[in-house]
Amino acid sequence: MTGLSDRERRLIAVLILVAMIAFGWLAVLSPIISGFETRAAERERLALVQASNQRLIDNIARLRRQAEAQKADSARFHIIAPTPEAAAEALKDRVSGLVTAGGGEVRALQDIEAGEGRIELRIEARLGEGELVGLLERLRNAEPLLIVTSLSVAAPAANPSAAVSTPDLDVRIDVAASHSPA
Repeated sequence: MTGLSDRERRLIAVLILVAMIAFGWLAVLSPIISGFETRAAERERLALVQASNQRLIDNIARLRRQAEAQKADSARFHIIAPTPEAAAEALKDRVSGLVTAGGGEVRALQDIEAGEGRIELRIEARLGEGELVGLLERLRNAEPLLIVTSLSVAAPAANPSAAVSTPDLDVRIDVAASHSPA
């Protein structure tokens, strides 16, 4: 076998040098640079979190005022009572008061099955035509806010001997409201 020429020896030395540089890069420098990049990305993420937290801290007073206003305003939207049964009774009193205030006659009140945090009531009453319109207006403007989920109106058979030309109407109204514990 013949020995390697000078040119071949230099080429092999250069290849070994390149291999050592590549190995040094992959084994030593690459993990160090990758660690720097990872820490830089984490610092950037933490800076964003800190800026967001600072904005929240700066808004605490405004958020507290909003929460207090919403809590004070909750009586406009919910019937405040310790139990759903007490809230249902309060709703019955409220709606029957609205009916009788307009000159109507309450015939029956009945609770309806409702979901959590909600109460529903069916009321049967006898009202005049104008009284029905007034009742619906009072229900619309009532606080806490009430939702009329169903309305049925029936006119009783006409009585020929009646001197009044506008007969009373038999009305069935389903009303729903939100309930919140005291």
